[in-house]
Amino acid sequence: MIVSRTGIIASVAALALLLAVDLWLAPNLALQQSATSFGVTAAGYKAAFDLLSGLGFAPERSYLSPALAPAARADSRAPHRARWFIGPGFLAPDKRGADAEAADLLRWIRAGGIAVVFGHSDSVWPRLGLDRETTAGGDTSAISGPIARGARELPIPGLLHFKAAAKATDDHARVLLSAAGAPFALELNVGSGRMIAVADAAPARNAGLGAGDSSLVMVDLAVALGAPSFDEWSHGLAPPGSIVAMLLGSRAILPIVIAIVAAFAWILERHSWPRRELDDHGGQPAPSLESFIASLGVLYSRAGDPAAALRAYRAGFLSRMRRQIAPGRDLHQDVIIERMARDRTMPAETRRWLIDGAVPTSQAELISAVRAIESYRRAAA
Repeated sequence: MIVSRTGIIASVAALALLLAVDLWLAPNLALQQSATSFGVTAAGYKAAFDLLSGLGFAPERSYLSPALAPAARADSRAPHRARWFIGPGFLAPDKRGADAEAADLLRWIRAGGIAVVFGHSDSVWPRLGLDRETTAGGDTSAISGPIARGARELPIPGLLHFKAAAKATDDHARVLLSAAGAPFALELNVGSGRMIAVADAAPARNAGLGAGDSSLVMVDLAVALGAPSFDEWSHGLAPPGSIVAMLLGSRAILPIVIAIVAAFAWILERHSWPRRELDDHGGQPAPSLESFIASLGVLYSRAGDPAAALRAYRAGFLSRMRRQIAPGRDLHQDVIIERMARDRTMPAETRRWLIDGAVPTSQAELISAVRAIESYRRAAA
């Protein structure tokens, strides 16, 4: 089966389009494996986001830098959401630009913002003005405090808690939650706003949310501080943009470009768009095999040598058959004749002029010979 160039181009365009749709609909595995509110692995906290959503808190996601995000105003009637930073990058010891990011956050809090910052084992709390060390607890920690609405047990081994502040370095922090009697969640007044420092983010992550009463601790924080806005800026995520920007940044952009190029190639292959038509084609007779053969006979007969005319026509015919039988191969004329001679369906009249080498002696025989040979070509095609 011979496939036309148009069919090949159309197939490539269709495959590229299907690949683009598949990539567009495929889940973003990198985002699902991230330590964000989109993450479904142990380090992510999508379960906490879904939990608060299911309980009617309507949590949001925030992608703006605190330097650009508006803080709460004392005269504003709009409810202000507490922004939850779970394991933020600016607390990591080796994070580049962490000091500048922490300074932006502190300025936002001083302007009236409420930040709930969940730490981890190597968090650098002094960047946020909290000069306290953390230490690991036992296999189980009992959580209590002013905002706890009941007794909470967290069977998370090594749950971090803050050390008690010495009087000489008292930061005037208020203990909101305690873990086994040690500070677990501290509230600090910073300018017009508040910062709540939670020693360990383990209860908020997917791996720890289902352990004991971890989910109840998250609900206690949401009830006490209001519906949360989960921060994604500190994890390097940007706010969603336009559809064009999303396409340009997605994995589907390559097959989409291929499909567009293939479509333009198909248009060029068709020579124009829309297809051109002759204005005066209506009055012209439709081409036919009979008119073609008659015109060949007239042209060849004018040479005055029907035998030479048939030899010239036969050579051209064999050249066309060579391209049809073996495209791209330069077969000798004798090989083509040998292959055609084995064709038992070839009419005797055609075999006489094409294989046996009969010679016409008049214009009428020349036309008959051309007609017989051309009829075989049509049958073979």
